[in-house]
Amino acid sequence: MANSINILWKNGFGNQLFQYSYGRILAKQMGCSLTYGGTIDRWEGTSLIDVGFLTDSDIKKHTDENIEVNIDYNREQAVELENPHNYADHLDSIRSWFPKVEKTNTDDLMVHVRVGDNGPNIYTPFEWYKKAIEDNNIEFDKIYIVTDTPNDNTVEELKSYYGANLVSDVNVTTIGDRKKYKNNVLEDFNFMRKFDKVLFSNSTFPWWASVLSNPSEVWFNNEWQPNHYNGMIKLGETNYKNWNGINPISLKEK
Repeated sequence: MANSINILWKNGFGNQLFQYSYGRILAKQMGCSLTYGGTIDRWEGTSLIDVGFLTDSDIKKHTDENIEVNIDYNREQAVELENPHNYADHLDSIRSWFPKVEKTNTDDLMVHVRVGDNGPNIYTPFEWYKKAIEDNNIEFDKIYIVTDTPNDNTVEELKSYYGANLVSDVNVTTIGDRKKYKNNVLEDFNFMRKFDKVLFSNSTFPWWASVLSNPSEVWFNNEWQPNHYNGMIKLGETNYKNWNGINPISLKEK
């Protein structure tokens, strides 16, 4: 029986896509099968399997395979999982692993606002998005917002100033919305994938939506680094085709 690369799902949707994609690349390189063994933190019940983004044809539940590596997002693994250069040569393969979403919106701008459970990560105010749009001469008819915190000040200011359309209605900072998150996360993710122009600051959720949809233009925070462990390369250093790292204003913790 072949040894397995086994995933223990951890954190939210975007981080789990790092686990799956890195695990699948590693499994192929090592001649192993790819399995999963459960969820190990507060996101129980919201894995890529639970929300329907992956099925048993994509990854099997671990039974009695010998485990070569457990991918559980520990500090050492995070250095590799969040290194954008590890995926650069595999983008076409990665895009083929997931359900297709037709890119239908070429005129509007998708803006993702991450606030919710950001912990020590940097809060991005309205002024960052406004200056990003102005400095980069981003043209659009309308703005659509996907966010984890729909009542945040940044979201309200985007709505007020640009007449932006709020898509999300799930606040993941409250326990009561976890079930709602499970029901809506895939809808939000796939909605973002329909856009040809994407702007975001500091979230793996739109990072992965952009990787899979391959928009004509992506603008993102070039100082962004989700974790700060020794040896980490910033996700802000992503240099894929049509990706534009920007730093319109200095960000401070909220």
